[in-house]
Amino acid sequence: MYFISPLPIVVTVLLFTSGCQTPPSAPRSEAQAAQLQITDAGLGDVPDCASGGSATLADGVRVGYLGSDPTDPQRCLLEWSDRSHPLYFGFWSPNPKRPISEQARQAFLTALTGPVGTEARFRDDDARMWDDVTVTHTANRVVDVAGHPRPALELRVVRHDALGRSDVRAEMHYLIDRATGVLLRSESVTSMADGGVTRTTGWQLDTLAQAS
Repeated sequence: MYFISPLPIVVTVLLFTSGCQTPPSAPRSEAQAAQLQITDAGLGDVPDCASGGSATLADGVRVGYLGSDPTDPQRCLLEWSDRSHPLYFGFWSPNPKRPISEQARQAFLTALTGPVGTEARFRDDDARMWDDVTVTHTANRVVDVAGHPRPALELRVVRHDALGRSDVRAEMHYLIDRATGVLLRSESVTSMADGGVTRTTGWQLDTLAQAS
């Protein structure tokens, strides 16, 4: 009678199982980690106006963040070219002679805090060419600022023609930093009668330092 030692079987099983072990995963890059944060959610709350920080635009203009207007916490004060510029929520400028209407304020708050696809509307009584304005939370994505990924919310604001012409409208896209509320990029989109579309970047953040 022959006795077969189980040792070769044990060794074979060990070699097989060790070969099937999952190798340790590589550490995620900063960009990959930021991408994982992207969902369809809106802002949990609209961030306070950035205060004490600074930024540089792509054209070299330096921007300072001065916090909120004492009379309105959602009216943010920015400074560039030696002038103070009040912008609601850090990006919107209505008629400079009038404060934002409550209808407009609520429309922006609804779109900023609602999930992707949320749309709100208000009427612009100060404009002659435009009447209704729609504000839509169109997407969430990651934006690179000086080599650092920043999760951002994309907002589209469309001014509709007062005469009801569907092919005549003024459209703006805003990319807003989710952490600070700072405007990272703005772009105007013009639709042509022949179906063409022209995109013009009006604001492009190159660096962002200590905005809170």
